[in-house]
Order: sequence, then structure tokens, then C-alpha cells
Amino acid sequence: MEIRDLLALGDQLLHIDEPKFRQIVQLLEQMGDHPDIQRTIAVLRPRMAELRINRRPTLKRLFCDPFEDLFETFGKSEPAPLSVIERSLMNNLWSMVEAQIGKDRLKGYRGALQEGPQQKAATEAFWAETAAVVADIAAEMQAGRVAEAFRLRVTPDRVRAVADIATILTIAPDIRDLKAALSPKPVTKLHQDHLDGIQDIARRIARGRPDALKIFILVAASRLSEPAVLLGGLWDMDLGRADRAALFMDLSGTVMAQIEGRSRSLKGGPGAAPDRLAVADLAVDLVASLDATRDAMERSRNKSFDQRLKEVRGSVHEMVRTQVLQGADGGIVTALDGLGDGTGDRAQMAQAENQARALRKCATIADQLGLRGELKAVTQKTTATLTDKARAALGRGPAGPASRTGYTAIRMIELIAGSAEANKVMDEILGGGRR
Repeated sequence: MEIRDLLALGDQLLHIDEPKFRQIVQLLEQMGDHPDIQRTIAVLRPRMAELRINRRPTLKRLFCDPFEDLFETFGKSEPAPLSVIERSLMNNLWSMVEAQIGKDRLKGYRGALQEGPQQKAATEAFWAETAAVVADIAAEMQAGRVAEAFRLRVTPDRVRAVADIATILTIAPDIRDLKAALSPKPVTKLHQDHLDGIQDIARRIARGRPDALKIFILVAASRLSEPAVLLGGLWDMDLGRADRAALFMDLSGTVMAQIEGRSRSLKGGPGAAPDRLAVADLAVDLVASLDATRDAMERSRNKSFDQRLKEVRGSVHEMVRTQVLQGADGGIVTALDGLGDGTGDRAQMAQAENQARALRKCATIADQLGLRGELKAVTQKTTATLTDKARAALGRGPAGPASRTGYTAIRMIELIAGSAEANKVMDEILGGGRR
């Protein structure tokens, strides 16, 4: 296959079998840094991350290694960093770093990519030089002097991100130790050895680079499945001379700002059909973040965020009520009816299944949001309607012409209420039960 044919396939490459996918990634990597190659790799990157494909070492990857946990995420299943770095910013920044250091000098750092006694020293020397170059670029940006090579509109967030990268590179060896202490990513539960590792490294940073302590904690938090959980552990840490209370409040503000931003991200517009499962996923994540933040606040006995927490919880309550519960039964039943009269399609049925999954998922947070009664009413109404349709379709025998509708109704009951309820309905129908 010609390379142009391969590139033309685009996102179709995401769906080929795994062995061929790995071969294609390897082939693309051997073709260098041509923009078309890089754009294709960017399309493939979500699946590459899912398959944990080890890519060949390059100086660009070594440059990114200390701050890669802050890259914008590919999907909702990944924990969101508390301080995001755009991948496009990183790509343009690396081009500037590469130009300023020069290709000849960069060749001297090849030892950092090869296992051996010189690797550690070469790696740390590389990080130190790139840190100095990025710090100069950050200073130029802050002064309003931007090179054309940056090729992106300069915004306060991008200026902040470049400054953060410069700071992280100055503590890159410490970040490598952090990754070893919090591995594999994402860490779903913080144990004492995790906290001890973070504390030991943080104390080391506080002695030598106290200005880097906050960004170090943000990187640590971004390796957790729920970043807000680190707040509670932080309160008990001995960080030496560092002002723990001030750091805690600063980080708490960052956590709250992220939670507030996420709570606004899926507000349905006028007339827009909500993606109910996406809303449910977000709601579950937000409630976990709220609970972790509330617990941390209680440990510090600080009540300054109480009103903000209350407002976000109210926003999540309204989001679930209007975008998951409201009208959910109608969408599920309409899709089921479409199977019987031939008006339905695969997309409509997939949407109905997502609505059913959303109802089940929101059952885990209904109590915290004060929606237990409303969720129960919607679930019972929908399940009762589905049960009636399953009885009507399968009551004359499981192989009748309407069996597809009946079995789909049972499947929907299982998604909403669990397999025990679905089996109970199925057993009653097959046993000839009548109501």
C-alpha cells in the first residue's frame, strides 16, 4: 500500500485489527515528522493510548515526558488534568526549542535515548538545557514579544502553560520519581506508600525549588482517577518550610474552578437533544469530585468553599433532572415501537440503550443529589411499560414474529433495573404467567 493511500484512510485505521494497527503505527513512526504523518498519528493516538503502544524514543518524547500527564485528554473516560497543556502548543513549542538549541547540539543528547551508564546524566542535562530555553520563550511571551514560530494565538492560558512547562522541566528528575511512586496511571485509590512518596519528593522540591511545588502537586493529582482526592492527603503532609495552608487553599481553588467548568460543559441548549449517557457520566464524575473536595474541606475546617460546592451540586441536580430523567421513558419506548412498525433505525436504538444506561448510572448518585424519588418514578414507569410490551410480544411463544421487540424490551429492562429484574420478567413470560 502506498503511503498516500494509508494516510487517506484516516480514522478508518482506528477500526482495523490490533496486529495490523500496531504494524501501521510502527510504519508511520519510521517515516519521520512530516505534517501529514503527524496528523495521521494524532488521529490514531486515542487507540494507541488504549493499547498502550510503546513508541520509539525520540528527543521530542523525552522533552514531553515530565509534563505529559497534563496533556488534554482524548475522552471522557480519562481523568482530566487540573492544569491542561494543549498538544498543539507542545508541538509548536518543541519546534522553537529545537530551532534554538540547534540540530547539531541536539545530536549530542542522543545518549539520553540509549540504555547505558551515560543515559541518566545525558537525560538530566537535556532537561536542564530545554528548561532554560523554554524559560526564555516564556519570558518573551509574558513581555508581549512572540516569535512567528509559535504559530498560535497568545492567550493567558497559553502563556501560563509555557511557564509551567519551563518550571516542570527544572524538576523533571523529581517528576520521574513521582511517576514511579504513582504507577500505573490512573491511580484509583491513594495508599500510604503513595502519600509517603509524594511527601518525600515534595519536601525535596520545597527545599530547592519552592516555586515549583504547586505545579508538582498538580502533576501528581493528574495521575489519579479523581484528582480532588489528593487534597485530603495534602492536608496531612509535612512539606517542611512550605506554607501548607496557603498551598492547600490555592489548589482547592483550582479544583473548584475545574469542577465548576465541567458542570457548565454539558448544559443543554434550547431544543437540543441531550446525550443522556454523557450527562450521566459527567454527573457521576462531578459528584465524586464534590464529595472528595468536601471531605478535604472538612479536614481543614475551612468553610470558604461551602457555597460554591452547594451551587455546583445544585447545577448537577438540575442537569440530571432535565437531561437524564425528563422524557427518558418516551425515548426508550419510541425506539422499541420503531422495531415493530419498521420505522426505527440502529442509531435510534443505540440512543435508547444509552438512555437506559444513563438511568442505571444515575441511580448511584440519586441520593446525593436529592433525586431518589424522581429517579424511582421514571425507572418504575419505564420498566412497567417495557414489561407490558415484552409480555405482548413474547406471550404467544418466544419464536413469534414479534420476538425481536420482546427480547429488546427485556434487554432494556436489564440495562435499567439489572439482570435479576430482567430474568424475573422473562421467567414469568416463558412460564405462561399472566397479569
